Amino acid sequence: MKFHHIGYLVNNFNSVIKEFKKFNYKKKKSIITDNTLKVQIQFLTNGDNIIELVKPHKKNIGLIGLLKKKNYAYHFAYKVKNLDKTLAKIQKNFKIIVNPSPAKAFNNKKVAFLKMKNGFIIELIQS
Repeated sequence: MKFHHIGYLVNNFNSVIKEFKKFNYKKKKSIITDNTLKVQIQFLTNGDNIIELVKPHKKNIGLIGLLKKKNYAYHFAYKVKNLDKTLAKIQKNFKIIVNPSPAKAFNNKKVAFLKMKNGFIIELIQS
């Protein structure tokens, strides 16, 4: 497992991008709309550091709820060699909240989301 990025919830891309620019983050590519995962995504980079800005669609009740609670930095993402094997090994310790699904932001490679006992979310990305 290799750390990839931090997921950060937003209502508005522009205001948050302006804040992260102060720390030398730059937009990477354009906004990605993923209707399967019900989000819009904008990646920001500063060297090897990546922040994934996530704006939930109105129908994404789970992320809208987190945003209302002001849980902005809400997930860590890791790249894994074999998503299915990794899930089989760790699913006893985590609750799968999004089953493996293709993610437009990662060229339709599958991603899965798990919830830790403390409520924090982990994203696994098939490498």
